[in-house]
Amino acid sequence: MVLFRIMSNETCEHWQSLFSRINHYFRDEIVLNGTEHASKELGYAITAAYLIVIIFGACGNFLTMLVVVLNPAMRTTRNFFIFNLALSDFFVCTITAPMTLYTVLYMFWPFGTALCKIAGSLQGFNIFLSTFSIAAIALDRYVLVIFPTKRERQQNLSLMFFVFIWVLSLILAVPLLIASDLNTIYEDPICGISLRICHEQNDIWQTMMISKQTYTLSVLVTQYAFPLFSLVFAYTRIAHRMKLRFANRNISFPNSLSQNQRRRSVVERQRRTHLLLMCVVAVFAIAWLPLNVFHMVNTFEWVSLFSVSTFAVCHVAAMCSACLNPLIYAFFNQNFRTEFIALFERCGVRKLGGVIFTFDEDRARKKGMERECKTTVTRCNNGGSPTLLAAQFERHMEESVALNPDTDEQL
Repeated sequence: MVLFRIMSNETCEHWQSLFSRINHYFRDEIVLNGTEHASKELGYAITAAYLIVIIFGACGNFLTMLVVVLNPAMRTTRNFFIFNLALSDFFVCTITAPMTLYTVLYMFWPFGTALCKIAGSLQGFNIFLSTFSIAAIALDRYVLVIFPTKRERQQNLSLMFFVFIWVLSLILAVPLLIASDLNTIYEDPICGISLRICHEQNDIWQTMMISKQTYTLSVLVTQYAFPLFSLVFAYTRIAHRMKLRFANRNISFPNSLSQNQRRRSVVERQRRTHLLLMCVVAVFAIAWLPLNVFHMVNTFEWVSLFSVSTFAVCHVAAMCSACLNPLIYAFFNQNFRTEFIALFERCGVRKLGGVIFTFDEDRARKKGMERECKTTVTRCNNGGSPTLLAAQFERHMEESVALNPDTDEQL
């Protein structure tokens, strides 16, 4: 830490100007030996990347939440998890990213101790909630595909997933609330100079029941390894189940020209489904890996010098996940695309909606098939034959897949 001392023959204006220049991390000049800095060009690039993530991520997640709120038909258990992910990612883009950008651009924290603690814990909570929501969506869809007829169990598990991820996010954010504090490096009440840095205090970590090293390892397991394992496990099983369904459907097709074309269409849908599932896993793994590696390296001091620039690059890469999630989980979902188009039409910008989204020619048939599936389940609940109606429901599910190419892809 650099220590400053004001000489008696210097004016307050001079030192205020000096500290103001030191406060900007991205600067080309060396204001004072021993203070870290980086080039302005790198600062412009990092700021532009953050602004892109903030703007597009906030808009995409807001539209996703708006569609669920305005349309009662979209308020399903499955979409509830997507809404929860959009809500957490919206907070990531509007709270976490701007706060982190400020701490990257400016060395000193002027907002007081309370906001320092709130900022540190709130950033962690938003990130935990976002990644846990991704894992919950994967596990919820796994239950939906593997056990399609056990609706009541699905709803109970979904509720358990939802409560669990919120409670776990709050628990993991508590240590950040305690450890985050201001470190005063200089204060002169005469000149009105107060230089404080907001970060996690090592001396506070030493007084806590859990060490910083143990906490970092816990976050690596719960925030990165467990969600990644959930994604790989769930979507691998889903892809395998879809492959079996496609294979059974191909066997049942007779060798006619129209059915050969339909078979090729099914194979193409299978390929797109697998590609989308791989993209979901790859986006999460690639986006969050650099930040977790950085925290491990910094916590265990494998590299002695902490670089703000390196942290900013790793953090903005992680923030890209919050920007891409609406695209993966909502815009690629046919039901959401349909509602997005309706929302644009309602706002008087139908042409814009037509440019961004693709109209589904089989939308009406899909809606009718969904109503027929719901009727089948209702008859079963009212005393119909469980075995027969469950088989009918399975067949309706597969027919719905055949009618709508995007049904598999939005799983």
